[in-house]
Amino acid sequence: MDKVAITGIGMISSAGIGTEPVLGAMTSGTHFFNRQAEKKRSLHPKFPWPEASLEQPDVPWPAGAAWADIKKYANQAAHQAVAVSRMAMEVSGAAASDQAALRCGAVVASGSRTDELSPLIGKLGAMAQTDPRPLAKLLYDEVPDYSYLRGIPCQSGQFICLAAGFLGSNVAVYGEAGASGLGSLAFALRLVQSGELDRVIVTAVGIPLPPPMLVAFDRHDPLGLEARPGRGPFDVNRGGTLLGHAAVAVVIERDDIAKERGAPRLANLLACEAVNATGRNIALDMATRMVLEQSARQPDFWWAHGAGSIAMDLTECEAVHPLVKAPATSSKGTIGNTFESAGLVDLALAVEALKSKQVPPIGLLETPDPALGDVDFVMKKARQLRATSNAALITALDPRVASAGAAIIADIGE
Repeated sequence: MDKVAITGIGMISSAGIGTEPVLGAMTSGTHFFNRQAEKKRSLHPKFPWPEASLEQPDVPWPAGAAWADIKKYANQAAHQAVAVSRMAMEVSGAAASDQAALRCGAVVASGSRTDELSPLIGKLGAMAQTDPRPLAKLLYDEVPDYSYLRGIPCQSGQFICLAAGFLGSNVAVYGEAGASGLGSLAFALRLVQSGELDRVIVTAVGIPLPPPMLVAFDRHDPLGLEARPGRGPFDVNRGGTLLGHAAVAVVIERDDIAKERGAPRLANLLACEAVNATGRNIALDMATRMVLEQSARQPDFWWAHGAGSIAMDLTECEAVHPLVKAPATSSKGTIGNTFESAGLVDLALAVEALKSKQVPPIGLLETPDPALGDVDFVMKKARQLRATSNAALITALDPRVASAGAAIIADIGE
């Protein structure tokens, strides 16, 4: 199989539009918590948890009668998904023809766990690994009501395909398989590597969590009460996950197709895996080992999930550090944990860091926790990489279940 290239990225976060504002904020030590209004620390003002909130993006809604009708039904998450998808496609470029568009599809990272497909997702995921039927035929045969399939995996997926001009598969990755967005990327990579599609846009939106879910998260693993130096990821005084919101889209495609149409090739996606296991540490260990083996290389830096959770940071360092000896950074001390989109956000940031050969420091990290071992955390100021540095590892954890993902990217010359 030919190489798989990343040919488009679109992102909106609390820092603004694109990856540059986040990287700049990380480098300068700026963060985006408590920014909504004076003395208002959260979108839920009665709750104590600070949030790096995502305001409605200043991106025009597409013109035309069809889009005017769609806007009536598009919630804020759908609006953001369309916005970042259009940004990514402006970089990647449109399909040359309807025939080419049939070879292009979308994968959506969805946080929904209440849809009527949930009981089937595990079965469908297992069958898709070995079943000889094309994915569309498999879903047609196995999902009881095909008329509902037009709205599967989610309405946003239809909007994204329309915005991108893609006519191929429209698939979502739900719940435990999501691995903070890297599960969706892993599925998209399989669609390309299997030859089913030539190009896939992977889109995720980390939406504000409803109050009952916030309370449930806090009971399971305390959320951070403060966003200040010394309370960031991997710090000995970290107090819990800091909340954030973001939307991101990443376009991947066969490298030979990208070359042929003159698309901008931003990086190579060498490997991506998502694993569910009996424990989060086992899942992350397996996912990391798999991508290291598949890519046959050690990364030059590690973009860690770095949730800021006491337990999750420890799990991540114990699982990854024995396998990878590289400088480590994380974005969540700057823009918070964006949940469904967190892994894709970090991959987008890692692409830019790899191009610039500069790794930004971890926000709000003052004193690394000795219990995490001798991880080489990037602190205070950005770390300049060697000109020959050419690969990055990205890891992601699901805060709710024993699910984890890992990916390795490389310079396009590799």
